[in-house]
Amino acid sequence: MNLTIPDEILQAAQLSVVDIKRELALLFLQRKALNVEQASQLADIHPIKFEQLLVQRQISAPLKFNKLSKLQERDCIIGDPEDLVH
Repeated sequence: MNLTIPDEILQAAQLSVVDIKRELALLFLQRKALNVEQASQLADIHPIKFEQLLVQRQISAPLKFNKLSKLQERDCIIGDPEDLVH
């Protein structure tokens, strides 16, 4: 699928195509329509760089969507983080 956004809209929003892709990725992640990996693909950046963007924007990714949650990375919990999400 291709999406065409008129140049006038991009100029009015003062956003580049790269910016639009990142904003859409962040929006879809926050709406739980995409997981971190999918959102990073949409934004066309590495998942780790995308997670850094989330930190910069102070956006928390839903725990259930993270393959390896920050809690596991820090060895704060034992087991599957899916067990914590109900």
